[in-house]
Amino acid sequence: MCIRDRSCSCFGLVKRELPRQLVIAAGGVYNKLDRIRRERVEMDRNKQAARVSWVTLAGNLILTGLKLVIGLATGSLVVLSDAVHSASDSLSTILVIFGLYIARQPPDEKHPYGHSRAETIVAKIIALTLIFIGLNFAYSAVRVIWLGDHTIPGVSALWISIISVVSKEIMYRYTVKTADKLDSPALKADAWHHRSDALSSVAAVLGVFAARLGYPIFDPLMAIVVAAIIVKVGWNMVFVVIDELMDAQVDTETVGEIEKIILGVSEVCTLADLKVHKYGAEHHVHFTITVPPELTVVECHALSHKIKERIRQEFASVSHVDMHIEPDHFPESD
Repeated sequence: MCIRDRSCSCFGLVKRELPRQLVIAAGGVYNKLDRIRRERVEMDRNKQAARVSWVTLAGNLILTGLKLVIGLATGSLVVLSDAVHSASDSLSTILVIFGLYIARQPPDEKHPYGHSRAETIVAKIIALTLIFIGLNFAYSAVRVIWLGDHTIPGVSALWISIISVVSKEIMYRYTVKTADKLDSPALKADAWHHRSDALSSVAAVLGVFAARLGYPIFDPLMAIVVAAIIVKVGWNMVFVVIDELMDAQVDTETVGEIEKIILGVSEVCTLADLKVHKYGAEHHVHFTITVPPELTVVECHALSHKIKERIRQEFASVSHVDMHIEPDHFPESD
């Protein structure tokens, strides 16, 4: 073979190999940049969530102490029940802080998908705690009514209940706003714990007010209302958490938006078996697509990165995208 023929052959080899090497290199750079981007997003997310949790924890501890002192001093069962509820709220916030710490740990050999589901576990613990506390409140109130051991609480019990309503509603709005922004199940559960505490304080206001008007039985009756509210909130939360732990499909609106993104890529012919489920505050996406059969492996590799990038541009919470690529049709053999 002459030198010219060898040069042409080498040039052809370089011409074929260069695009493939560029695509592989670009894929490696994309993976590294995407990992850095997700780490930064997760770090910022954890800072925001932790800030909310610490602020509400301080507020809950102050309210718990005030309610406990005034409840014991005035003999109001509904205020004491509300104090225990606020104490459980403090406990749930501590669990949220712990859950967020676990959730932000990077994937390891035993947990290759990360630890985000720690938030879901914390949400379930909070929900079950609410149900237990509510049932305990109801038992105590029924026992007081049965024994006829009624007391007329002092005016301070009325004021602390009013302060609690305002404070807990502010905590709820502050927490749920961040929870919706970060899509955090643990923060959302904690927010509803605040709301249930606000509602129980409303019942406490009514019970104390009626008792001071000369109807002391309303104090334990409103304690039963408080218990029912707490159990209802916990019960609803349990089913939401169960769905997530069982990898239930997310809402149809989110699935539809992801479907539009995938089918909006020109190389994609069809889409099938699209599944989207929550993993703590993250989302995992699985699907099968068909592409023109003439696409090479290298081109399909580049296409997979293109689709992942477009999905994550719209949904920053998507941490895993698993796709199966098939040819749209098989070429007829000669």
